[in-house]
Order: sequence, then structure tokens, then C-alpha cells
Amino acid sequence: MKEEISALLLHQSTDSQRLLKQSLEGRSIKFNWLKTCGEALPLLRKADPPHLVFTEALLPDGNWADVVKLALGALKPVKVIVVSRLADIKLYVDTIVGGAFDFIVPPMTSDELAHVLACAVESVSSMRRTQATAMAA
Repeated sequence: MKEEISALLLHQSTDSQRLLKQSLEGRSIKFNWLKTCGEALPLLRKADPPHLVFTEALLPDGNWADVVKLALGALKPVKVIVVSRLADIKLYVDTIVGGAFDFIVPPMTSDELAHVLACAVESVSSMRRTQATAMAA
């Protein structure tokens, strides 16, 4: 049975997110769109949290590091992908060292986004399978 993948988008509404939404829909990835860490907290505390979180670097009530902390507190592995409006090398390094899975800067081609999604989905799915096996043992 194939695992149903879900995602959370933590973004203000912008046209730059259109490709991301289309890419998720095209891969049958269900997603919720929220705007703040506070709104995301209940979703990330559920027994079956989203597999992926796409977040802006800055949110009204926090930033990417706060989102990574929330994801680390989830009951199952969650991969965080930071979406930045600017190609900022320091921010890129900070996010990767700080626990984010990836850092992307729109606009991206659909092939680039497909690659990021495929890598993130494979990584989080593998981590969840490992967790389930360990818990069953």
C-alpha cells in the first residue's frame, strides 16, 4: 500500500507559491495552507502530522527555526523546507545547519521542484518506516 503524503504550507498568500501548490497537487500530495507557527502547532502535534512543511523564512509569529523546532516535536518525522524570496547564502547555511531539509528560492522550474519534492518525500518516508519498524520490535 502506497503511503499518502501530506504537506503544510506556512506562507502568506503570494503568486510565487502557485508553482509549489500546482506541483503538490500534481503529485497527489494533500496540503494545508496556514500563515503562522501558532496555526501550525495543532497540526504538527497530531498523531499523523504532515510529512513536509514548506515555510517562509519569516512568519508573523516566528521564523524558520521555530518551524524546525515544532517539526522536531512531532510524533513522526517531518521534513522542513525553507522557501526564501532571496538567494541568501548565510540564510541557506543557517537553515541547513539548523535542521531544515532544504532551502529553495522561487522561481524554480517544475523539474527542480520535482527533484526537491522527490528527495524530501523519500527521506521522510524512509525515516517513518524506520521509526515504525523500531516501534514494532
